[in-house]
Amino acid sequence: MALVGTQFWRFRKSPINFLLLAGFLLAGLYGLYQGFAFKRKQVTTITTFRAERNTDLQRMAGSFRADTATTQGREAYHEAAELLGANWNLVLPAFKYPVSTAIFAIGQGDVFPYYYTVKNEGFFMQLFKQGEIANPLRSLAGHFDTCFWVIYLFPLLIVMLLFNALAAELDNGNWRLIHSQGVTARQWLLSQFVLVGLLVEGLFLVVFGGGLLLNYFFFGQLPAISDLLFFVGANLYTAFWLSVVYCINAFGRSTGTNAFYAGAAWIVACIVLPALVTMLIENSIKVDNTTVSRMSRRPQGTKFEDDAFGVRTIRQMAKLRPQFRHATVTPGDQAFYFAVYMAYHEMLDDTNRGAVQRYFDGIEQRQRWTDASVLVNPSAAVDGIFAGLAANDAMANHRFVWQTMDLHARLHEVFFPALFTNRLLRESDYRNLPVFEPKRPNPFSWELALNYAGLLGMSVFFFGYANRRLKRWVG
Repeated sequence: MALVGTQFWRFRKSPINFLLLAGFLLAGLYGLYQGFAFKRKQVTTITTFRAERNTDLQRMAGSFRADTATTQGREAYHEAAELLGANWNLVLPAFKYPVSTAIFAIGQGDVFPYYYTVKNEGFFMQLFKQGEIANPLRSLAGHFDTCFWVIYLFPLLIVMLLFNALAAELDNGNWRLIHSQGVTARQWLLSQFVLVGLLVEGLFLVVFGGGLLLNYFFFGQLPAISDLLFFVGANLYTAFWLSVVYCINAFGRSTGTNAFYAGAAWIVACIVLPALVTMLIENSIKVDNTTVSRMSRRPQGTKFEDDAFGVRTIRQMAKLRPQFRHATVTPGDQAFYFAVYMAYHEMLDDTNRGAVQRYFDGIEQRQRWTDASVLVNPSAAVDGIFAGLAANDAMANHRFVWQTMDLHARLHEVFFPALFTNRLLRESDYRNLPVFEPKRPNPFSWELALNYAGLLGMSVFFFGYANRRLKRWVG
């Protein structure tokens, strides 16, 4: 501990060190602000979106008590009760409310939608119409959030502060004097690395604690398990980079050589390997999005005006959905062709579900392989894990899609009985409309366990290997 104090005394003699720490702290606070601003935008949008949709539904439900003696009252009643009018105006909100850890990792949050308008028409047609990337340039460039700060800038700070922890004393001739005081190379290096580790941890705690406070005061969210796992992951990742630079120093090379090796390690781990592994995974796991893109097109054709086709469609629908087997709508009814169209959509969703599932599986498999590649691709693997903890990755989006599809199915349970029996909607139908209830994701996964175990194992390996070299090193 005394040697750590000595290192701090030497550290504070150089004002550039504190300017460097201040700059990195400001970068971290800026990254936290970016995550906070993005999350606040999502929360504001969701709150407004839900309020507008619920107000519309309440207005439609209240139309059953309207004075139908007036023109305005009759119009309101028909808008809510008649099937065609109600279908046009009946919209349910589905939303993915950001979890607490989302303030630290934006991930793919701007690539995937976080709210949907759910109507009676075909689910996948609605889904892939609403699923366009809002800002493709931003998605390609990434985000400067807390996750980026930890994964890409923390290693750079460690390299800048420690690449010449021993080499500087060897180059300027001070090492013989230090060694004569009974200080070994291992003790000298460890004291510097402990000091820098504490300083980096201090920077992280300021930003991490700030994120927890923002979550509590602005979003009413208490710390969650995912926040704890993010904290653990960030510290394991920091320990990994400390071990890498520690190992470089243990070879006792010159300052220039250490700078080259440390800089190369950062470039390879943070830039080269993510690009190579991503390309390899994309080429190994093919994902064809042309199939799902076609699902956004509305079915067309004169077949919907063919009575024989319509009768067959209604009967087939009754076989696939036994709850609608008592359908009484016939070609002479006003709602018949609309019922045929809706039944066709419903069965089309059944047909397309397998293709969508395979599409989602391919994307998720890519993400899982990336998250599990920590031994050869630590930076991108940790990035993927953090996005998963923040529920801002592909897998979280797909969970949201299936929850939204369940809401769509429950909407049909209310609307279809009236449609297939050719009756008007009632006020009780509106009281029975489903309400979307988002489910909290489980932050644990085998990829996370493998990732953290890999970081810990590599850190222990590099520290152990470096210590064995230092024990044999004579200065």
